[in-house]
Amino acid sequence: MSHEVFVVDDRHPEDMAMLQALYSRSPASVVDHLEKLKKAGSGKFMDQYYVGYGHSSIGDCGQTVCFIEQVSMMVTKAFQENPLYNGQEASTRYLDYSKQGVYDPYNHPASAAIQSKWKEIYTTTIAKLKAALEKKHPYNAAEYKTEKLWLNTLHARAFDISRSLLPLGAQTLFSWSTSLRQARDNLRRLKYHPLAEVRGVAQSLFGELVTRYPHSFRAEDMDMECVHPRDFYARDNAHRNHYQSPNDIQRRFKLTPDETKSLMDGELVIRRDALDLEGLCEQESNMLAKRPRGAAMPWRLESYGNYNFIFLLDFGSFRDIQRHRNGVCPIPLVDARYGIHPWYLTQFEDLLGKEAFAALQQEIATQLAAIDSLASLGIETNPYDNQYFYPMGLRVLVQTAYSVAETAYVGELRSGKTVHGSLRPIAQKMLDVLAYDIPNIALYGDMDVDDWTAKRGDQTITAVKSAG
Repeated sequence: MSHEVFVVDDRHPEDMAMLQALYSRSPASVVDHLEKLKKAGSGKFMDQYYVGYGHSSIGDCGQTVCFIEQVSMMVTKAFQENPLYNGQEASTRYLDYSKQGVYDPYNHPASAAIQSKWKEIYTTTIAKLKAALEKKHPYNAAEYKTEKLWLNTLHARAFDISRSLLPLGAQTLFSWSTSLRQARDNLRRLKYHPLAEVRGVAQSLFGELVTRYPHSFRAEDMDMECVHPRDFYARDNAHRNHYQSPNDIQRRFKLTPDETKSLMDGELVIRRDALDLEGLCEQESNMLAKRPRGAAMPWRLESYGNYNFIFLLDFGSFRDIQRHRNGVCPIPLVDARYGIHPWYLTQFEDLLGKEAFAALQQEIATQLAAIDSLASLGIETNPYDNQYFYPMGLRVLVQTAYSVAETAYVGELRSGKTVHGSLRPIAQKMLDVLAYDIPNIALYGDMDVDDWTAKRGDQTITAVKSAG
């Protein structure tokens, strides 16, 4: 008997969910169900079947795409802290953020002055960096296919460096491609987020989704009056659930003074107690040794457990590593205790010269002092809202839990030369850990120290000119 295949992608998301759900209750073909949909009409078709299905998995079968604009980077990270997140975000490594707005949770002249000054420093510095890079890396036709590619490469590098001066309150935009069920679950997760901006965006988006998908969302889900035990539970654990502080990591992993010094030197601290290395090496050695370049490791490796990696990374590059969903990467609470990442400082000094570099360092120090002084001005500050005023170049203490497969994936992908210069050494060190623990494992990372490449100029989206 021949099989049949149908592709349906032109129906309302709730109708698409219902068409799939009917398979579990009816042996009829989707062709028959489409005919029922046609006769009943969208909405009424859902009304006929949705109530009483028994569980929310039907919502996984309906997909939608949300576009969220002019929100801070703090909102973007909050929405993206979800292993099922799919979407895209405006890149600080390729876009000029000098004209973007900046969110100020305190709405006070002193706090507004801090945000305005960061934009001024960013705008002035990026112009200096572009000029310095053109001088240091003059156009060479043998290295760059076109002069435009050369300029794109230099500008991308300038953005790489100058993004360290953007405050976390800088406004951006992102998309979110999600199932209806995950949209509902994730927005309810953000209901009691510590940041008012995140809560507000979650409420606004939920309102839009209730209107568009009335069968899949319930308005009472986002009612801020705590009437259900799960609401009390979410509210009472909101701060710990959404941010991980350095003190949290210290308490959990009992970092020693030597380990803390090692972190400051750019090294990884590793905990292997949640990983069955002996069993993995015994059972999977041959498969790991013969893996060709680009081949995905099998899912079963997840059952051997995770490495816990702890390291210092600037918040800008944390945003990059957070995008790897097949692992745990809690959002770190940002403060100024670890200073600006050395990679940025080295680049600034090399390109701007000692005098201009010293002046920039003084400006940064003045800004950080101004953040510290906000409370003395009568502003009701708190560690969560203070994050909006810190620059992305500040180092934060990051903890990730990765399986061997995810460690290899992140290590190989993020060790490439097109990856940000502050993140590449972390990825390379992850690969070093794997090579040490599993001597015969086949790995394909880029371990070169030099991170300059013309490929950065090719990583863009360009409109194709019409033949007409």
